[in-house]
Amino acid sequence: MTTLRQETTAARVQRHRLWAALGVVGAALGVLAGLVQATVGSSIPDWTGAKSAPGALGGLTIALSLVAGLAAVRQVRPGLSTGSRAVTALALLVPGLLCFTTVGRLWYLPGALLVIAGLFVIDRWPDTATLVARNWMRCLLALLGASELLMAAGASALPLVVGAVGGLSLIGAAWLTTLSRRAFIGLVIVGSVPFAAFAWTAIVPVLLLLVAAGLAVPLVQHPGRHHHNPGSIPTVRS
Repeated sequence: MTTLRQETTAARVQRHRLWAALGVVGAALGVLAGLVQATVGSSIPDWTGAKSAPGALGGLTIALSLVAGLAAVRQVRPGLSTGSRAVTALALLVPGLLCFTTVGRLWYLPGALLVIAGLFVIDRWPDTATLVARNWMRCLLALLGASELLMAAGASALPLVVGAVGGLSLIGAAWLTTLSRRAFIGLVIVGSVPFAAFAWTAIVPVLLLLVAAGLAVPLVQHPGRHHHNPGSIPTVRS
């Protein structure tokens, strides 16, 4: 039994190393795609999606690729909880899917590599599904941040920067561990108010602000009601 368990553990570690390597390669190619978009994107619009702000979009692509690369390296660490693996998978999948809208065809290969790596980070899908179901408000807040990133990706330079910072702030508020109550509220404000104020004439950013506030209030007032295991899911401290 011990030998079998050791073999199983060794196989799992080897598998994690494989997906980490795949994620790092995808992230490296993503950084390269972002550099191309930022420098010569306007010269090759057929390959970069003919974007109006190639410099800002290239910078966003580079930043998200670096996040994905760090997540790919992190998932090799032994003893990661189910919640930590779910967050790591999200950090691979969100850039992997989002950057299809930032650099066009240049993202086909890095995006595919990151999405595959993200899907295989999860060891136990039933446990992960249960965890997501028990933390649905945090999941919705993270999805709201990803939606803000998606809205920002098609904007001009300044709205793109505001939306990118805001989207990452909402995702951080949802999943960063042991946040103080003040830090949590601050991230939610940064994630929603500037974007809504900047694009107040459009209904969607204002709705984003309202939904973010609606999700944040119960998470601040009753944090324990919306997480399953303090060791697996972030909590909001007083």
